[in-house]
Amino acid sequence: MKNFKYLLIMIVALTLTVTSCSNDDEVNDHEYRLEYIGAISADLPEEFIYGQTYRINITIELPDSCHYFYNQYDYFYEGTSRLIYPIAHIDEGVPCNLNITETTFSIPVQALQNEPYIFKFYQGEDADGQDIFLTIEVPVI
Repeated sequence: MKNFKYLLIMIVALTLTVTSCSNDDEVNDHEYRLEYIGAISADLPEEFIYGQTYRINITIELPDSCHYFYNQYDYFYEGTSRLIYPIAHIDEGVPCNLNITETTFSIPVQALQNEPYIFKFYQGEDADGQDIFLTIEVPVI
């Protein structure tokens, strides 16, 4: 009986070891990259009240099923301007379908300056490789 317990423990340990070392993870591995994706619209209030916090809604367009948005964006200060660059995760080496989808995300903004805020939402690049922006000015009262 004592040998049976040891044999049973060894079988369970061996089974756990084999299943935990499975190579199934390799099946789901794929390459991806991150890149800026263009905003198509932004919903901002007509004015900010100094000291209050607002949520700005930004809508982006994902061109195919290989583009995903995980609420990532770069937010840069440039004087009284704020530059917002949405970031898309793009799967590579997998089949994609060409369904264009829109998604909206929001960012918090606290009005802490007396000057108007100038928001510049990245929309892509022109033929010369220069960034194009959707620019919206919001006064502060």
